[in-house]
Amino acid sequence: MVLRSTASSLNVYVENRTEHALSCSTGGYTILRHNEIRDTLADIITHAGYKGVEIEKVLQPVNPGDYPKSVNTAPDARSDVYAISLWRRLQGAHIDVAVFHPTAPSYRDKEPKALYRLHESRKKRDYQQRIREAERGAFTPFVMSTSRGAGPEAERLIKKLATRTSGKHHDKYPETINFIRTRIRFCLLRSTLVSLRGIRKNFTAPPPTPCAILLTELLIL
Repeated sequence: MVLRSTASSLNVYVENRTEHALSCSTGGYTILRHNEIRDTLADIITHAGYKGVEIEKVLQPVNPGDYPKSVNTAPDARSDVYAISLWRRLQGAHIDVAVFHPTAPSYRDKEPKALYRLHESRKKRDYQQRIREAERGAFTPFVMSTSRGAGPEAERLIKKLATRTSGKHHDKYPETINFIRTRIRFCLLRSTLVSLRGIRKNFTAPPPTPCAILLTELLIL
């Protein structure tokens, strides 16, 4: 009975630590996860043959009064990845990445499909109108979860990149799209594992024990 209670408590402890590690922003691990996906996506777009690929492209300044309060009008606002002619010829395409943890306490009463739509809607609310009107560009939210799933807009972009890549490099489409999905998922898996193992506070060494002090003195002698 005691063993069962201990095992149950340990499972709850591990689960809580896992949830916290994948949701906590302390230590910069959520940013690391985001940036890994951003950089991998930019590399895939470049490999597909698109021009003008940039990371963290600053948007043109706008007058906040011309937009609803929900729109991000900050002077340093930027899109994660930018490329030319991705959706339309000579049109700039802006992509913004979001990675969420689907089993976080605040999401547990929501279906996965609803969570992807939620995060896509948030990104569109923040950037789409500004990019469409001020940049005359297209906007795509690239939403993924720590369970390695992708939102509808992300899947649409992946299919577009697979079609372009397979045509440019004369590869088979099924193999190409499988490679792109696998590469993105492995990138997410690596950064998720780093989040699980990462240290989120300054490490303080414990005070030396008398035995350790005595051993040190003997080694000095």
